[in-house]
Amino acid sequence: MLSELSYVDTPSLLVDIDKMEHNLQEMAAIAADARVTLRPHVKTHKSPSLALRQLELGAQGITVAKIGEAEVMADAGIRNIRIAYPIVGESKLSRLATLMERADVSISLDNLEVARGLSELGQRVDKPIPVLLKINTGLDRVGVMPEEALNLAQGIDSLPGVRLVGILTHEGHALKEPSREGAKQCAIQAGETMVQTARLLRDAGLGIEEVSVGSTPTARDIAYVPGVTEIRPGTYIFNDFNEVTVGVATEETCALTVLATVVSIPSNDRAVLDAASKTLTSDLLSPPSGRKGYGYIKGYPDITIARLTEEHGILSLRDARTRLRIGQQVEIIPNHICPVVNLADIMYLMRNGVCEGQIEVLARGKNR
Repeated sequence: MLSELSYVDTPSLLVDIDKMEHNLQEMAAIAADARVTLRPHVKTHKSPSLALRQLELGAQGITVAKIGEAEVMADAGIRNIRIAYPIVGESKLSRLATLMERADVSISLDNLEVARGLSELGQRVDKPIPVLLKINTGLDRVGVMPEEALNLAQGIDSLPGVRLVGILTHEGHALKEPSREGAKQCAIQAGETMVQTARLLRDAGLGIEEVSVGSTPTARDIAYVPGVTEIRPGTYIFNDFNEVTVGVATEETCALTVLATVVSIPSNDRAVLDAASKTLTSDLLSPPSGRKGYGYIKGYPDITIARLTEEHGILSLRDARTRLRIGQQVEIIPNHICPVVNLADIMYLMRNGVCEGQIEVLARGKNR
């Protein structure tokens, strides 16, 4: 295939249409079979056209990280949007008010101060804002511990202008597991913690309708935990090498690769690609994988992308001058796909080695 792509300048992102469609349909089928809502996180692809395809396949809404992403998706006519990030500050609250005029928006949060800001906005626009309390199920990023959830939920529920509709978590710590079985157990544990927390809040008289969970490594298992109502995977549309190492994807189900060119072979143990930190990002694999480097070069499992500067991807290998040549193109499966897409303007849509079109990454850089 690579010999046919000399017309594609590098570095570029290539999306295998058939692999992507397989991934999309598989997750839609899992959600349908488990009878849970699918609300994919679009920070992975940042493309309204792909979000619309996810909705066509049965997703009931989308998840975004920031208001900027939500604004781009609303521009495309998408109405059901969940911002899985606390909204802080008058500037963002003002933008949220404008967004709410054309979209049905819900927000996750983990403290009363954020809830009070939303409460004031909800009263000002005379439209209660649906909120979900973020629970920490092990990632230790944002979210309250389950044992602290009741007091905070009661405080949120007492505020005018907001409506506590559920609880939400992101069990991304599953990527720290060294095996598929480990990720499965992490998923089940997180799901059961969420269901138990929801039961505790309901027993106290709170109207918890939604138990929302979200992570590609856990989605296939946590969706079937009784009491979970919604899954929010994102990476599954493309997959990446993190998902391969944890056992929920294979090289064949990784739908997006970075096409790069060998531009220098300065020694027999070193070669240089034109894809580096401005393309691949500095993300390494999760520690349990044991694999080093900044991505996986298809067809060359022994070659390590050992170092990155801004424009130089430096490879470590044996017999570089006999195995590689200047001008040769290689395909790289990124370690973490989300920031890689965020660094690109466009993605090329490929089928059987032929480019059938391109997608603009319209929400690129929308991190405010």
